[in-house]
Amino acid sequence: MSTHATCSPLRRRSVLQLLLSGSLGLGLELGLTGCGGGADSSDQSRLAALLKAQADAGVASGLVGMVLGQVSGKAGSVAVAVSGKRRQGQNASVESQDRFAIGSNTKAMTSAAIVALAERGGPALSMTLPQAFPTWAGEIHPAYAQVTLADLLHHRGGVPAFNGSGQEENAFIAAVSADTRPLPDTPVGRRSYFARWLLAQAPADGVVPGRDFHYSNAGYVLAAAIVEARTGRAFEAVFDEVLVQPLALQGVWRSWVPKPTDLLWGHEGPAGALAVVEATPDSLATQDWLDIIAPAGNWACTGEAYAQWLRWHVQALQGERTPLPQVYVRDLRAASDGRYVWGWQAVATPKRLLLTHTGHVTGFMAEVALDRAGEFALFGLSNTGYFAKDGSSWVLARIDQTLGEVLKQQSMAL
Repeated sequence: MSTHATCSPLRRRSVLQLLLSGSLGLGLELGLTGCGGGADSSDQSRLAALLKAQADAGVASGLVGMVLGQVSGKAGSVAVAVSGKRRQGQNASVESQDRFAIGSNTKAMTSAAIVALAERGGPALSMTLPQAFPTWAGEIHPAYAQVTLADLLHHRGGVPAFNGSGQEENAFIAAVSADTRPLPDTPVGRRSYFARWLLAQAPADGVVPGRDFHYSNAGYVLAAAIVEARTGRAFEAVFDEVLVQPLALQGVWRSWVPKPTDLLWGHEGPAGALAVVEATPDSLATQDWLDIIAPAGNWACTGEAYAQWLRWHVQALQGERTPLPQVYVRDLRAASDGRYVWGWQAVATPKRLLLTHTGHVTGFMAEVALDRAGEFALFGLSNTGYFAKDGSSWVLARIDQTLGEVLKQQSMAL
């Protein structure tokens, strides 16, 4: 699909590991005074000022634009701050209504939508790949015979990663280019075509499908293709019906290829050498195929909208009734250290267990930490992105630093 960096796998230290390393001077014996209970107006004003100061600090450290947000307390109070520019070299400032691409943090939304659909009588989470695609089940590699829809969403499908760092993207585009038959002209048709091609390929090296964890954007494309094959509807339409509307979310599916009319632009590169991400002849030529990966990481939303998504989680994890699917919430509550569950990576700290994720789509990065007990959620979004060859990222380090300072100044113990 693309040789560019995509919705990134968990190939770096998480925000929690960085915070716990002590590099930010965050003491672990501090009391959690910033969470619990409702927040009065003065508390909210102080939190808003803290987030704004740290967003400004993130921009001062090299990020082009930034959104910081926190959900806290039993009331699920929300505070969000923005800072920086919409495009490097121009004067327009980031506004609260600007929609940031959240990359792989989309995966939790896609998972919740598919679990919700299953609870409504849609494709069962236990459905195997041959059951999902019966008309060409005989073409599926035997190693995938017992892989289920749930396995794909937990990254246990064993399919190639399609994260931009391997050769599978080039192999797929080469196969499309060499195909002399009429090619599909709809997103649904292209995802079906991709699924059929992918499942004829061998599993990722050294991985046992259905058993081993192997982070794969392609697995989420397959999951969406299953939804489309079994419902006869585009995944995006199903997503809107079972997730966006019930949770009153606001957002859009954002193409990987920027449009000249975009207000908010992505930026990619090493510190001090950022370039605006713009359309190229190659990306325009393959855009239709690039965008089929949307369920793995192409959602874009405002900071307020992402906070609303997390607010439902804070309330559900506290035991309140929410529109989130019951199985999804149950499994997040039961998540254990090191497990990947429905688009969240569980990480234990000395004082709590947190659900985390990192998102990267070319030009944008996102970071989130959600307390499993529902005491708080904290996130940072930026229209700046970069991964070095060793998997490190100065962008994520800057976002981590701002999140750590927010926690530190509220005496939030991890």
